[in-house]
Amino acid sequence: MHDPREALDHIMEALVFSYRFDAERRTFVLVTEFPRKSPGSIREFAAFVFADVEFERLSGNLPPYQRFHEAYDGVGPGGMVVQDVQHRDVGSGRQRLELWFGNNFGGVAVVFGSLVGYTRGSTAEQVGPRQWVYRDSRTNERFDFDFPFPTLVGPTA
Repeated sequence: MHDPREALDHIMEALVFSYRFDAERRTFVLVTEFPRKSPGSIREFAAFVFADVEFERLSGNLPPYQRFHEAYDGVGPGGMVVQDVQHRDVGSGRQRLELWFGNNFGGVAVVFGSLVGYTRGSTAEQVGPRQWVYRDSRTNERFDFDFPFPTLVGPTA
């Protein structure tokens, strides 16, 4: 991804696959779908990796969602989408990003020093009535739809 900060402006209404804050490493990883598709891709995924992070959970109004604090996996049907993205400079080379996922869930905010981004194009083959196999559109490597960047974010234990 050439400019991940600019790419954040394109994730409105994007499905959120996961987010993870690692307090020890001071990193935050956000994985979403991405509307700008690479050639040959039927669905594009994006991973944003923030470093030198201060993390804040912005509470929503539905208590069951409050159990998702430093980590969220949107495995299965339903899921949530990005409903608002706000980012701004806060000085000393740092930026603040606020992501809102709706009144029920709330959102997250991160103040960060640096950001890198990745995209992954995909192809898909239907192998059952509601079952699909996803493959990387460049390498043909098979991957889990719910965790398209397994080296960055995998299932929680």
